[in-house]
Amino acid sequence: ERRIPEFDQPITININGCPNACARIQVADIGLKGQLMLDENGEQVEGYQVHLGGALGLEAGFGRKVRGLKVTSAELPDYVERVLGRFQEEREDGERFATWAARASAESL
Repeated sequence: ERRIPEFDQPITININGCPNACARIQVADIGLKGQLMLDENGEQVEGYQVHLGGALGLEAGFGRKVRGLKVTSAELPDYVERVLGRFQEEREDGERFATWAARASAESL
């Protein structure tokens, strides 16, 4: 809300560190599975595997896991801002985030 005040769509962001997926990252618009990863310097840091476009309700489905799409904790706020900005730029009238994420290119994600 602070970074993109003009954003006008409801978005769910679920963050999980539990191996049992207690936070249900698969059904969030943006699902983040906590894990250790290597940063650009080869150092082990906290990070997330990203799932995009999950949903519950009439159009229920698991989010898209983009192969290799991981982000460090330090990069996470910028990543979320970037992907939501691309959604705003590329979405069609009335399109939900989950629908856009299913059709978006890997570069947009």
